[in-house]
Amino acid sequence: RLQMTEIRQWQLGLVWEVVQVVYKSITDQNSRQAKLQEFFYRELQKRDQDALLTILNSESGRWFLMRLLDKTKVNADNFTGNSQTFYNEGMRKVGLLILNDIQNLGITGVKLKQKAELEYINTQIKAQKIVAEQLEGDDE
Repeated sequence: RLQMTEIRQWQLGLVWEVVQVVYKSITDQNSRQAKLQEFFYRELQKRDQDALLTILNSESGRWFLMRLLDKTKVNADNFTGNSQTFYNEGMRKVGLLILNDIQNLGITGVKLKQKAELEYINTQIKAQKIVAEQLEGDDE
């Protein structure tokens, strides 16, 4: 009977050591898995930045980005007084993440975002003029 207890303690001790090794491999910054995760994260970040720069470097990409930010209501008051607020704030959070990614591009990202904003505003002004002209034409 004593031998079985010793064997079980040894087994439990072995299981505990395995758990510690697995846990260490996940959390230890010097572990292979942690290094792979860090590499993968950096690669994803680089690809995201490259893609965002591609979008910001084209007029149609800047237009799309500004429309996307409008749709996320990033600059709007999202409080509705009901559960729609939660949905609106979730959409806004997506817009804020995109803006953060643009800021992470540094000065280049900020300048391209400002260019996008100016283009977007100018397009809206042109559209308002066209609508006003059409409405004036309807009065005649």
